[in-house]
Amino acid sequence: MIDSIRRIAQENPDALALDDGENSWTYRELDDAVEERASQLLDLGAGPGITIALASEVDALAVQYVHAVFRTGSTIAPVNPRLGLQGAAIEKLNPQIVLLSKQDGPTLDWYFGKYEHRYDSVNLTGQARGWTIKSSDLSRSRCIKPEKTCEFPAALLSTSGTDGASKIVPIMHQSLDHSAGSVKLRLGLSTEDRWYASLSLAHIGGLALIHRSAWTGSALLVKGYFSIHNLVDMIDSYGISHTSLVPTMLYQLLESRDEKPIPATLKALIIGGAPMSSSLLTRALAAGYPVASTYGMTETCSQVATASVELVKQKPGTVGAPIESVEVKIAEDQEIWVRGPTVIGNMSHEGSWFATGDLGKLDEEGHLWVIGRQRDIIITGGVNVDPLKIAEEIRSIPGVYDAAVIGFPDAVWGEVVGALVVTQSGESLDKAIILEALKGSLSKSEVPRLLSYAPEIPMNTNGKINRKAILEILDGSRI
Repeated sequence: MIDSIRRIAQENPDALALDDGENSWTYRELDDAVEERASQLLDLGAGPGITIALASEVDALAVQYVHAVFRTGSTIAPVNPRLGLQGAAIEKLNPQIVLLSKQDGPTLDWYFGKYEHRYDSVNLTGQARGWTIKSSDLSRSRCIKPEKTCEFPAALLSTSGTDGASKIVPIMHQSLDHSAGSVKLRLGLSTEDRWYASLSLAHIGGLALIHRSAWTGSALLVKGYFSIHNLVDMIDSYGISHTSLVPTMLYQLLESRDEKPIPATLKALIIGGAPMSSSLLTRALAAGYPVASTYGMTETCSQVATASVELVKQKPGTVGAPIESVEVKIAEDQEIWVRGPTVIGNMSHEGSWFATGDLGKLDEEGHLWVIGRQRDIIITGGVNVDPLKIAEEIRSIPGVYDAAVIGFPDAVWGEVVGALVVTQSGESLDKAIILEALKGSLSKSEVPRLLSYAPEIPMNTNGKINRKAILEILDGSRI
């Protein structure tokens, strides 16, 4: 395990490490701050084998605590208590120590009311004023910093699929380091870069971004919870070079900045976390945004494959070749299999592959194209139907802004196609107009049998469509 903050503090101590808009820290100053936080945690019994939950937005203190937990050899378990399943994940994690920001701590009162007997409270002062540490009955006598170990996970993350079912995924230190190094090579990262922490720490994209910026010795800019105002401000006023976005965030950016010139400082918007429609990508490229498309998941420590900005321009739609040390193969049923040092369980030896559940293909140049998710394929009357194709056709209809397509259970057909549509005006279109427009491009099996409208497409915490919520909306909307 590499202590990136300590390493860069020795190599380039005066380089900017962290900036929250009000205060900034060089790597030397951040190293001192992390050491102070680590000492607090060690006094409470932190060390290898200890899980420390963190409930906070992405602010400067949260970043310091993430690196402090790494330094003690403990395991960080970030949760976003504002998002139902993420908040509930703390029960599965059963942490020995919980770090609570003054803003987010109260949202977990239900948990401490239920398990109050487990924890003592320590109210922090100084820069951490308003923060609280809840610790269980650990040995408070451990004053010597433990040896760093790779035997225990660096992090435990709660992840959920489109059906909302959650699970806890361990992320190892070596996986984070391998990922950071491989992404650095793929995107040409340097110490001069300025990253905006746009994603929640509770998701692998957010945690990997925090780790990557330190690993590469670049600057990290934080502004709390994501807002489109903050993103625009970071691009136009703070000169960020990189950030990670889900497609919904990219759409908000296009809507908010209108046709403003793209600053030369912006090198890459790394888009992932959910399928990006061809129309959204086309619009972003036409506006001049430097888009790097990526594919990955929590179980692969973020990125499996990433297409550079130049490759996206040449071959829009591909997510590029696998990053260094990661192998990809396509199974007979088109499922994407991966292995390598970043994959859960360190699947890097011969014969051991992780089945992603996603469908894809590799072209003659070894570039990966993600077709869809295996579980999302709709089987209606024995015919396999691609929901992404149907959604793309619906989005092309004048007056339609967005669409989500899923399989709806049916006693006769097994499943039928259901579509949830968002219009540009917010007003419902005549369903007959939608159906008529689709008949020329879709087969009878692909034409929706259920159609409903909503102000927006329900999403889960990862930026993917919330299938359960969409099923509830579509129920009773049979055409």
